[in-house]
Amino acid sequence: MALFGHFLMFLIWRYFFALNGVYLQLTLAFLLFCGLLLLVIAPLLVHWRDNIFSRALYVVAGLWGGLMLNTSLVAFFYFILKYFDLVAIIEDNLNYTYLYISLIPLLMLVFEFYCARFIKIKRRSIKIPNLPDFWQGKKIIHLSDVHLGPVWRQRFFDDIINLVNKQQADLIFITGDLFDGMDADFSWFHSRQLIANVGVFYAYGNHDLILGENKISKLLANSNIEILADSMKEIEGLQVMGISCYYKGRLDVVKKISKFNDYDRTKPSILMYHEPKDIKAFRSVGINVQLSGHTHGGQMFPFNLVAHLLYRGFASGLYRLKDFNLSVTSGAGTWGPPLRLGSCSEIVLMELLKD
Repeated sequence: MALFGHFLMFLIWRYFFALNGVYLQLTLAFLLFCGLLLLVIAPLLVHWRDNIFSRALYVVAGLWGGLMLNTSLVAFFYFILKYFDLVAIIEDNLNYTYLYISLIPLLMLVFEFYCARFIKIKRRSIKIPNLPDFWQGKKIIHLSDVHLGPVWRQRFFDDIINLVNKQQADLIFITGDLFDGMDADFSWFHSRQLIANVGVFYAYGNHDLILGENKISKLLANSNIEILADSMKEIEGLQVMGISCYYKGRLDVVKKISKFNDYDRTKPSILMYHEPKDIKAFRSVGINVQLSGHTHGGQMFPFNLVAHLLYRGFASGLYRLKDFNLSVTSGAGTWGPPLRLGSCSEIVLMELLKD
């Protein structure tokens, strides 16, 4: 995919910059080859030794990937205009097409970083059958995919905690990928308290499992975050469950839920499960609310369209299927490029209502 992207960049830049000479094309090919090496070396380097240099190189690699995508989108739009004989609009106003292909992708990076860095609060409500009076009108936070690691670090996490705590929620659910998965330098990570009136709960995502449960347990040892790894607890008549991300085949939902000896399908339940899948199976065992993330809402156009196809329309948002609610958040952080296009970084605030 990276090789194809760089070859596409070669074709685009050769066309827009009118690079017809052999030496000019060889120079361009060499520069793009360096870009390809950057995408390969930067992740390896930050894995090998996490320091300010390796992290900076990793960020540059992410921005370079975003610039390639932006350039491809801008070129595609240009050729659509040209097909409909509208390209003169661009040429008359910009004089030279190379300005179009260079400035617009760079300006898009600024907007995309803004969409990734500044987090929105999405407000929703969910109706649950047999909800105890204690929970009527209570607020819960759904947080996912922070991806703490080489890119998003102390200041970003502090901002998230401050934003979450301002909501004065009764329950906070973290549905995986709190960490990016790289064994980065977490010396900056100390006890930062997420405040909820009742509790803060966390289920592992796929990137968390790459980092390792033992490492995460140590990092969260002094926090008030309770990890629910394939476990359940009942709070004032509400069953709260966490199932760790499962990607080694198909999850046997019935068998997994049956291991929760105290589970009662007649009582209201909220499940944390990182990926928005196995929806039919969770509905069949009586789960009322499934909280998921993982998709990032596609993060960058046109991958948001791909995400909706892969997850059958359940890529981002709140979905109600009779007595079943599915909340899929696009996440608070990003994976790879610290950029978003066609999605936004978000934290979901939901009010519980009796159905």
